[in-house]
Amino acid sequence: MKSYTLLLILAVLTLGLLFTIGGCSKDDDNPADEGAASTINANGTMAATSRTQAQGTLFVTDQNGNAITGLTSSNVAATMKWGVPKVAVVDSITGAVIIQTLSQSGKNIAAAMTMDYSGSMFVGAYDSVAKRYQRIKDMETAVKTFVTAMGTQDRAEIIKFGSLSSIRVVQAFTSDKALLTKAADTLSSDYGFTALYSSIVRGLIDASSQSSSAYARAVVAFTDGGENDSNVPRDSIFRASRRNAIPVYTIGLLDSMYHTTPPGGFSGPERDLVQIADSTGGFYFYAPNAATLVQIYQRISGQLSNAYTVTINWPGTGLPPAGTLVYVTITVRYGSLTSTFTRSYIMP
Repeated sequence: MKSYTLLLILAVLTLGLLFTIGGCSKDDDNPADEGAASTINANGTMAATSRTQAQGTLFVTDQNGNAITGLTSSNVAATMKWGVPKVAVVDSITGAVIIQTLSQSGKNIAAAMTMDYSGSMFVGAYDSVAKRYQRIKDMETAVKTFVTAMGTQDRAEIIKFGSLSSIRVVQAFTSDKALLTKAADTLSSDYGFTALYSSIVRGLIDASSQSSSAYARAVVAFTDGGENDSNVPRDSIFRASRRNAIPVYTIGLLDSMYHTTPPGGFSGPERDLVQIADSTGGFYFYAPNAATLVQIYQRISGQLSNAYTVTINWPGTGLPPAGTLVYVTITVRYGSLTSTFTRSYIMP
């Protein structure tokens, strides 16, 4: 009986060893499986250029916020719908999609960056050598990281703000990295309140002055708190973004008490930042501390530089009348993964 038991134990151990070896060799044979995207997130902008054509910018990222490259027109589909759901028949039509990388389309990046110098940024550790509060120092370093990563033909603008009266363009759009770096290092005073909405609208207006045929335009908005001093409503951001097809990226350096992720859902100032980004075609980034800002700005830079331009050609017949509000749904397929977003515009 003892011999039989011993043989059984040895057999089980041998099978276990063979299974382990087989499992390791499977992983080694499929290195491409490592780090593959488990989810994708697509977002972007869309605006009509004519009755039969719409154009915009498409951003596709993995679950870590890294840009997904190598997509072609076959990965993207577009559907236009109009009418009133559940009240009348909703008509729809499918368009032919063409996507290109920025280099293929001949476009560069034009980004307006807003920097928060409200009173709450001037707290915490103080660097007597740099003569900067650590939050201020880290924010400025992050912006300079973005500037360093810019291509030679990319352009940027730097807007600094606190209260409404303090919003100012420290450096207008330029491709001169020396001027942008100097502007990022320009220390602003403690301005008290936070005019976030007004600073973003200013960035959208200025970005719209950059040619849409030459640049993929965006606003990168940073704040460490909630809006409390603008003279424009939040809807002004959505209108300016939709009118000019410019996305807004938002970065929240928020206290942990304001940070709640799904399934609990976002709340307070963070929900505001998430909705601004989602509704305009950008992405929201939570900064748990100032030290993470460099990595966040690098990620945004990667998303912008790896964006796609999208052209949708609609059929010449079957379109709704001019003045109709239409909804365009973009569907991106990447392997077995799918992500969609919807944008609206008035039919020309």
